[in-house]
Amino acid sequence: MTIVIPEKPAAALAQLRHAGIRAWAVGGAVRDSLLGRPAEDWDLTAACMPGQLAAALPEAKPIGGAYGTVSWHGVEITPCRAEAGYTDHRHPDSVCFGGSLETDLARRDFTVNAMAWDGEALTDPYHGAADLAARRLRCVGAPEVRFGEDALRILRLFRFAGTLDFDIDEPTRAAALALAPSLATVSAERVRGELNKAMKGERPSRLGPLLAAGGLEAFGLAGKRLAAQAQETAGTKEAAETVKAAGFSGAQLKMPAPADLLAPLDAVPQSLLCRWWALIHLTGSDAHKCAEAFCFGRSFCKDFARLDDWFDAGCPQDVHALKLALLAPVPFSAADAAETFAAISPAFAPLPALYAALRKSGEPYQKEQLAITAPELMVEGVPGRCIGRVQQCLLKAVIDTPEMNNYPTLAQMARSLKHMV
Repeated sequence: MTIVIPEKPAAALAQLRHAGIRAWAVGGAVRDSLLGRPAEDWDLTAACMPGQLAAALPEAKPIGGAYGTVSWHGVEITPCRAEAGYTDHRHPDSVCFGGSLETDLARRDFTVNAMAWDGEALTDPYHGAADLAARRLRCVGAPEVRFGEDALRILRLFRFAGTLDFDIDEPTRAAALALAPSLATVSAERVRGELNKAMKGERPSRLGPLLAAGGLEAFGLAGKRLAAQAQETAGTKEAAETVKAAGFSGAQLKMPAPADLLAPLDAVPQSLLCRWWALIHLTGSDAHKCAEAFCFGRSFCKDFARLDDWFDAGCPQDVHALKLALLAPVPFSAADAAETFAAISPAFAPLPALYAALRKSGEPYQKEQLAITAPELMVEGVPGRCIGRVQQCLLKAVIDTPEMNNYPTLAQMARSLKHMV
C-alpha cells in the first residue's frame, strides 16, 4: 500500500522530520488516496507542542487559534491533541497538546477519516481501510458521543454517503437519525457549506433519511413530504401513529424515507442552483424560508424565481413554443434547466430533446443570434437607451418568421421601431 504525497505536504513532512518531529498526513486526503480519488486538501498532524511546530516551520502562519494549527505554503499542520467536553455541541471545552497520534485519531468523526500516513506506513487503529473496502461509514467509538460533540457530523455522514456512495453502518445511522434535530444548534453557514458539498456529489438523494427525520427543518428544509411518503410506504396503522405522534419532526420517526422520493435529485445536472431548486421542490419546502435561513444572495434568489416561473409555465409543446419561452433571457443554462425539469416531472420528459432539436435547427432564439448587432443598430439610428427593447422586438419577429433574420430586413425594422420604443 503506497500513497503518493504531493510536493508541498511531502516537503513539510521532511522538514518536520529533519527537526526530529514525527508527522503524518491525516483525514480526507488519506481516505481519497486509498480510494483512488483525487485528494485536494492535505492536512498534517505532528507529535509536538505548538511552540516546537512554530520553531520547526518558521515560515508558517498561525491560523488555528486554540487548536495550534499553522499554514505552511498552503499546507495546514496541527499538533496532535486531545479534546474534552463539548458544551456547545461544536467546540471542545478544553484542548490538550502533546498527546499521541492514536489519541489524536480517537477524536475524529468516522473511521475512514481516522487514518494517518507518514510516507511509509499507514496507521489505522479503527480499521478505516477495512471500512473503505466494505464501502461503509462508521463512527470512531460511540456514535452518540461523536454526534454529541459536533452535530454537524450528522450532516457530514449523509454527505459522505452521497459523495462516496457508501452505506452507513446501522448503529451509526440510528444514532444520527435519533439526534438529527440537534442540527438546529449548528450555524446556517456551516450547514449550507456541507449541503453545497452534498449537492455536488453523485447521490445527493442520500440526504433523504436525514430530511425525513426533521434534521434540517430549522433551516426551512421540510421533511413532511418525505415522512408522509414513509408512512404511506409502511402502510400500517402503527406507522401512521408513529409519524403523527412525531409531528413530522423526526423525533420519534424510526422508519427510513423511501429511496425513490429524492432519487430524481441524482439525475439533476450538478449545478448548485438546479440541485437546490430540485431539492426544495421535491421536499415541498418554502423557498423563501430556505433563502432567509441560509442567507442566499439576491442573485441566487432571482435565478431561483426565474426557474420557478419557467417550470410553472409548463412544458412547451413544440420548438416554436420553446423559443417563445426563451425569449426572456434566462441567467442559467437552459440545457441544465431542461434536464432538471425532466428529472423531477414526467410532464417535462420531452423538454431535453426539444431543446436539443432547437439547438440543432440553428433557428434564432437569443438576441446574440440576430443578424444585426447592437453597434449596427446604433449606426441605423437606434438610440443606445432603446437597443435592448428594439432587440427584443426584432427577436420576437424572427422567432415567428426565421427567414426575416437578415441584415437588410432587420435594419429596416429597426429604423421604424426606433421612434416607437
